Amino acid sequence: MRGVMYAALLFAAPVLATPVAAVSACQTEKTQETASTTAGHAQAPGHELMLEEATREQSEVLFQRQMRHLEKMRRKAERDSVRAEKLQQLKNKSGTAG
Repeated sequence: MRGVMYAALLFAAPVLATPVAAVSACQTEKTQETASTTAGHAQAPGHELMLEEATREQSEVLFQRQMRHLEKMRRKAERDSVRAEKLQQLKNKSGTAG
């Protein structure tokens, strides 16, 4: 009788061991997920800081571009003003001469 039970145990052992291994693998996977989730939460503030820094840099670049554009428009307005003044002087001279 012992021989039969021993043989049955030998045949059943891989079947019984598989769920244990599967449970062990599942627990290992959950542990790894928990660890990666925890690491993800730890990295989140760093990631947010990187995003804030990138946004700040983009804002600075945009601000500098706008300032250059405003300076360019100011110089153009000055040139246009000088041209308008010269044109007015020419009209005044031609009006008094005619």
